[in-house]
Amino acid sequence: MDASNSSNNATAVAQQLFDNRMSAAIIMTMGLIGVSVNIHVILALRRLKTFGYAFGRICMSHTVANFGNAFVFSCYVAPISLFYPEFHKHYIGIRAGQILILFWNASVLSHFLTALNRCVVMFFPLKHEHIFTKRVTDVAVASLWIFAICQVVPYFSTECLFDYHIETFTFLFGSSPCSVVIGTYTDYYFSIVMICAIASLDFLTFVKIRTMNKTIKMSDDQKKRRNREIRFFFQALCQGFAFMTELTSFFYFSFQFKNKWIIFGFTTFAWITVHMLDGLIVILFNKEIRTFRVITGNSTLGGSSTGNTKTNSVAPIVPNIVIQK
Repeated sequence: MDASNSSNNATAVAQQLFDNRMSAAIIMTMGLIGVSVNIHVILALRRLKTFGYAFGRICMSHTVANFGNAFVFSCYVAPISLFYPEFHKHYIGIRAGQILILFWNASVLSHFLTALNRCVVMFFPLKHEHIFTKRVTDVAVASLWIFAICQVVPYFSTECLFDYHIETFTFLFGSSPCSVVIGTYTDYYFSIVMICAIASLDFLTFVKIRTMNKTIKMSDDQKKRRNREIRFFFQALCQGFAFMTELTSFFYFSFQFKNKWIIFGFTTFAWITVHMLDGLIVILFNKEIRTFRVITGNSTLGGSSTGNTKTNSVAPIVPNIVIQK
């Protein structure tokens, strides 16, 4: 009987070790794909000036956040899982979850700022340059990162845990009162509120676009700018849907199953994937970035890599005097 139990235990340990390596390999692979996708977007935004200063800086902010998440997963979480799984319980190892939360919050806040910028462009076409100036944009981006950093300060405490569980290959909040509070309010509810606010701003922007389309006569150039705003709307819609799906997956669907691989898919895998998809969506919806070549530093569409940067996210859509009846 003892020999049988020892054999079963050895088999279970071997299976757990194999599963751990498999999950780490998946995390590293998906993370490196996310790193590559977001590096492409970062380099394109640095060289191409087609987005203008405000929109370019905000887009850069959430792309850097996406890159940060992918980098931590592929170059920190995965290697620890492969070579020293016990380190996930060490104080330094637990900081991986803290850093991931920081980048997540920065990404969500950057998306909110993007939606606000587009809404201002549509509702105040003649004033948005004075609203989203270079100084205002820089302060707004810096503020959102400071706010994201402040949100994760409680995680420095050993009582507020968000650590990686090697048994299910996922990050989970601890059971202490501090962990429950920050997990529920500063993470889940905060993300839900932000994504709902983003959706509301995008809806208002879309309504304004539809109203202008029906009541205002536009030149061909103005129609192109309107179509660009519509493209931004669908870009934001896809990104918001991806983030909302990940939140639902992490905080609801993952608790409906007991199988560790299904839990892994609804939590860690979904988390890595959403930040890869976020960068991929930017590439798919913008030809200048999609056709950007890292080696040459230019887009095949002829996007400018030099020149003066403007404070506006896009050129204003100023209606003609002639109004259709």
